[in-house]
Amino acid sequence: MQDNIDMPQPGHDRCLKFIHTADLHLGSPFSGIGSIDADVSALLSRAGYDAYERIIEAAIDHAVDFVLIAGDIYESANQRIAEQLRFHKGLERLYTAGISVYIVCGNHDPFNGWSREIVWPESVHFLSADAPEQIFHEKNGVPVAAIIGMSHPKGNVTENLALRYPERDNDWPCTIGVLHCTIGTNTGHDPYAPCSLQDLATKGYDYWALGHIHKPSVLQKQNPTIIYAGIPQGRDIGESGSRGCYLVIVRPDTDIQTEFIQTASVVWQEATVSIDDIGTLDELRQKIETRIEDIRNENTAEAAICRFTLMGRGDVHRDLIQEGALRDLSEFFREQECTTTNAVYVERFIDKTALTLDRKMLMQRGDLVSDVVALSEQMQQAGEINEDLATELGVLFDQYRRTGVLKEIDETELRELIREAETYLLDHLMQGDSL
Repeated sequence: MQDNIDMPQPGHDRCLKFIHTADLHLGSPFSGIGSIDADVSALLSRAGYDAYERIIEAAIDHAVDFVLIAGDIYESANQRIAEQLRFHKGLERLYTAGISVYIVCGNHDPFNGWSREIVWPESVHFLSADAPEQIFHEKNGVPVAAIIGMSHPKGNVTENLALRYPERDNDWPCTIGVLHCTIGTNTGHDPYAPCSLQDLATKGYDYWALGHIHKPSVLQKQNPTIIYAGIPQGRDIGESGSRGCYLVIVRPDTDIQTEFIQTASVVWQEATVSIDDIGTLDELRQKIETRIEDIRNENTAEAAICRFTLMGRGDVHRDLIQEGALRDLSEFFREQECTTTNAVYVERFIDKTALTLDRKMLMQRGDLVSDVVALSEQMQQAGEINEDLATELGVLFDQYRRTGVLKEIDETELRELIREAETYLLDHLMQGDSL
């Protein structure tokens, strides 16, 4: 199917400009947060919709020609009325500004799950789920972009849809493919519509606007440009870092420039704090406060939710392993941030600390402590013990690997498990020791 779309456009420059976004997941809940401050809770409840509004504002502010949405607008095929109305309102703003919208449906909002009762603005175009659909976007009657896309017809698409996309015709203007798909493995997402970079590159397009993978990433800069827009608002610590959409500018010579625009109200972040040479809880408090201030100064969003990992060796480790210590530490810093502008909210603390030990002296004790240290040293060396341990753990975790919860254990992770086991045993064996 082929249509020609000519929308009134603001501005008269010869550049083609568009916004590439995906994975709005409107209506998706946040996870990983327990009891939180009411203000933070309110911020989280509207963050996903705020991110969508920022995309609309960016499109209008930059006077783009159109917006591409590469699937998963909603969290579920059963959209609530509030989600539909908020989405529709944003599209109306774009229509008023003379900006077209081209949409492919993804696995969360497949084509067969969309309501047929909604009357969309005439500037909004859902691309077919039967086969890749081609639309020429026109400016003042002149085709300036060929947009090719195919929606997911159902929620679980295992076919390589990219193979069905047509090769570029020599007469086409700037050619853009829109696809909700999985490229590569170990992405942390279900492998829907799996394909390869080569599958996309051989089509001869200028730009591929991808959705499904929630981390924004430029897979290929030029010839063609291939980008995952990512989710505009992270929902948990697994979606940490900057989140937003891409402004794409195509110059008359088809030179493509991209700019990442942050849209997240709340940024999830991971940080580390070392306890090296720290002897008291008050010293630890001061160091954490300094790290929080650094994060606050670096952050441009309304708030950050941070998971802190405590590392290193020091006497304060004894306090951290007490029952409830990490929970109390989290609550203390959450209370401090309740009334703070640009709050850095503590999601939780993870303890990976240990006591400061003289390992050589411990191995000379001639008791169970020295046996633990010696065995740990031996096991951390590459060799048969590591292989045997990996095999044993492999059997133990096999059922979780099959469900995708765990991946294969590599050597780095194995060494970390051994170090953690050593710390745990020494903490219990050396209670009361002055080492």
